[in-house]
Amino acid sequence: MPRVLRKQVFCCTTDGEGRCATKGGREVWQKFKDEVKARGLADIIVTQVGCTGQHAVGPTVIVHPDGIWYRQVTVDDVGEIIEQHLVGGKPVERLINPEIKVTGG
Repeated sequence: MPRVLRKQVFCCTTDGEGRCATKGGREVWQKFKDEVKARGLADIIVTQVGCTGQHAVGPTVIVHPDGIWYRQVTVDDVGEIIEQHLVGGKPVERLINPEIKVTGG
């Protein structure tokens, strides 16, 4: 039987000066992976993603299929995003990138 996913979390880990990796993107990705596993959230997958073009406001985290783009995410924000958004269904407003809005079809 295929694995059924409720959410996918994309964390930018792009290398290079001023890019997400230099701002903690890899640590954010690893913290998401560790926390999702520790909480037994088998219906959520955490994925590294290449450049999202948001260097100035990285690290960027995108929650799919919700279309929520978070900016300047730190490892200290990960627990809040998991509890409030991934588990509770309410995005963390203070971290949402106001420059990007995804709308349905």
